[in-house]
Amino acid sequence: MIRLINRTLLCLAILHAAAAGADEPQSLTAKVDGAAFAADDHTILLVPLKGTFTLQAATAGAAAYPPPKTPIDRLSITCDAFTPGQPMTLGAKDFASSDCRATFVKGAAAGAEGDEYALDKSGAGILFEITVSHGKVIEGRFAFPMKNKAGKALTLSDGHFVAEDRQL
Repeated sequence: MIRLINRTLLCLAILHAAAAGADEPQSLTAKVDGAAFAADDHTILLVPLKGTFTLQAATAGAAAYPPPKTPIDRLSITCDAFTPGQPMTLGAKDFASSDCRATFVKGAAAGAEGDEYALDKSGAGILFEITVSHGKVIEGRFAFPMKNKAGKALTLSDGHFVAEDRQL
């Protein structure tokens, strides 16, 4: 039992040290069909891997305990053609011919499934841009036309993010 407690305390200390070592506050904002969407430092995850990255975000406050009773929206962007330290711009033509994906799940009431939207690669106005990339931090902007399985459209616009790779 003492070993378990010691291991748990060690894990918590490592996690605290990793969070304390975070140099850049993370943020992500966008408009979803004109309504504001914002993620906070605790609900953004950036995972860059050899030539690809994944950027995920959830409604600000979603990482709180107890979790909020309001619906939680979730955004996920995964793309190849990523080179750390380099700016990058992808438009509709790039998305059509690459392995890039974006999904947005509109939160639903507790216990219900959210409505999932996927990138509409044939839609107009596709943009994903990394404007600044330094160290473990990337900053950029995005806009995506999306559709759900029923064909209902949704527009993510005026997106801006600052995200840091916080993997140990």
